[in-house]
Amino acid sequence: MPQEDPIELFRSQDPGALKHVATVLDDAEIAHQLITDEGGFDITSIGAGGESEKFIYIQVSDYETARAALEADSLKTDLPEGHHLLHASDEELIDVVTHASEWSAFDTAHARRLLEEHGIDASKLEADRSERVERLKQGKPASKKLIFFGWFFSILGGFIGIAVAWSLQHIKIKTPDGEFHKYDGTSRDLGAKMFKVGMFVAAVVLFVRFGI
Repeated sequence: MPQEDPIELFRSQDPGALKHVATVLDDAEIAHQLITDEGGFDITSIGAGGESEKFIYIQVSDYETARAALEADSLKTDLPEGHHLLHASDEELIDVVTHASEWSAFDTAHARRLLEEHGIDASKLEADRSERVERLKQGKPASKKLIFFGWFFSILGGFIGIAVAWSLQHIKIKTPDGEFHKYDGTSRDLGAKMFKVGMFVAAVVLFVRFGI
């Protein structure tokens, strides 16, 4: 089985915060590594001083478990007075929960708690987001009209066909959940074939006309 690349879980310049996260991971029996930009460090070096930012890395397969452990631990500490989540709207709290990877485990855990206190099922929100992201990852089928004109102009050797073929393969859409291919795999495969045909016909046309 190929070895996974590690993924960043936490970063801080605070030795105490780093040590606390390491302790939570130890209790959850999750392997982790403390490193800086300059190279690897043993986890026992936490607390030795220095102000450089350090990073805790874990295996990708442990990420969800690690986040769950950190979120559960975060709920043991109340939100400090004046914390931004205490004044956040439900929409803002929903944004934190549905984009958890962009927020700390502490913020995510308390945003979920506050939503539940407001009668909003956070787990349903996360499930809905997962389904939405999965649909975005799959892309949508290209319209029959677009495919027809793409093939039509590709076979004629027109650059319109090449442009359509390129767009089928490469156009992406940006959403709050990330950037995704606009069209599904079948449409992108058609675009790749269409592009090859268009380029071949265009080359033949140029050769016949100009002897290139």
